[in-house]
Amino acid sequence: MNRKLLPSTLLGVAAWSLSGVVVANWDTGACPQPHTGPAPCFETEINGNTYHFNGSGGHAGYWHGVPLAEGGGDFQFSSDAVDFSCPSTSISCAFSSSGEVKKCQDSSGAWRIGVRVNMVELSAGDFVCNFLTVGGFPWYSKDPTIASHCPFEDDCDSFISYDPSASTYTANFGSADVSSPAGTLLSGEHLHGVVFTPGAGATLDMSNKTFFDCDETEGGCSVDGVLTLGNATSFYIY
Repeated sequence: MNRKLLPSTLLGVAAWSLSGVVVANWDTGACPQPHTGPAPCFETEINGNTYHFNGSGGHAGYWHGVPLAEGGGDFQFSSDAVDFSCPSTSISCAFSSSGEVKKCQDSSGAWRIGVRVNMVELSAGDFVCNFLTVGGFPWYSKDPTIASHCPFEDDCDSFISYDPSASTYTANFGSADVSSPAGTLLSGEHLHGVVFTPGAGATLDMSNKTFFDCDETEGGCSVDGVLTLGNATSFYIY
C-alpha cells in the first residue's frame, strides 16, 4: 500500500489504523506492582488517565492502539526535524509516524513484543518533503538478533524478545518504499537498530540509521532523528 505524503494534522494521522475487525481495548488503572510476569505489562497515561494491559485473556495476541476511552486510533511519534539522505537527495522534514503494539507468545512459549508502523507523514521542512511517497505499510519490527532480517511480517516468532530488566528495546523495521517525482529512493528495504525507550515522553531513536535490502546490502539511504510520543504522556513496559 502506498500513501502520498501530504500535510495533515496529527489527529488525522493518528486516526488511521490497521486494527481490523478486532478492536483491542485496555484495562483502566496502572500495571500491578511489583510486576512479576512472566508476560509483559504495557501501561500508558493519556489526559491524566492511566491504562494497562497485562497479557491475560483476550489481550495477548492483539494489536493495541490508543485506548478506546481516549478516542482510539494509533500511537503517534513525531519530530520537528528528521534528516533523510540518499545519493540524490538530502532533506530535513517534520516527521510523524503512527502505529500499534502487541504482546504475544512465540512457538517456544516465550513472550515477545511486536510493533507495527501504519503510517509515516512528512510535512514542514525542505520543499521536497511534500512530494515524497512512502509505502510498504505496515512496517513490522523484527528482533535484530535473528540472522535473516527479511521478511518483515506479523509473526510472533520474529518480534522483539521481552526482557523484564530492559530499559530500552532495539528492533529492525521494514519493509519500506520511498519515491520522489525523480524516481525510486527505497524499494522493500529495512531500517537497522531503531531504539525504543519507554517511559514518560517515550522515544523512538533513529539517529544515524541506515537502510538495507534483504541481502543486507546498504541501499545508500539513511535517516537521522529522534521521535517523541505525542498523543500520550507516557508509555511503559514492565
